[in-house]
Amino acid sequence: VPFYPKLRYSTRNKRTPRAIRLLKEFFFRHMKAVDVIIDPELNEYLWARGIQKPPRKVRVRAIKDEEGFVELYLVEKKVATEARVPEVTRRPGEGELIPPEEEDIEEEEPI
Repeated sequence: VPFYPKLRYSTRNKRTPRAIRLLKEFFFRHMKAVDVIIDPELNEYLWARGIQKPPRKVRVRAIKDEEGFVELYLVEKKVATEARVPEVTRRPGEGELIPPEEEDIEEEEPI
């Protein structure tokens, strides 16, 4: 849903609330909904940069139930976890790299 053409000339401190209204109006019009429910993650995504700078466009997944209610979700869910890179070690005195799976693991003897 593109917001930029409609939000371009609107007052700065009303842009994000207007973007939410535009999102709801878009789905009222196109899906003939009784009510539009915005997922909390989508709401946080719209408000992430504050009231003055909402995103220019949003990809949304809309699900309409039998009663006419439409639920809106983000298509791409942002994951805050970092990608883990396996550590690579070197054997002392050698120049070749050893992946972590092939390292020699020393087992301690029980006391």
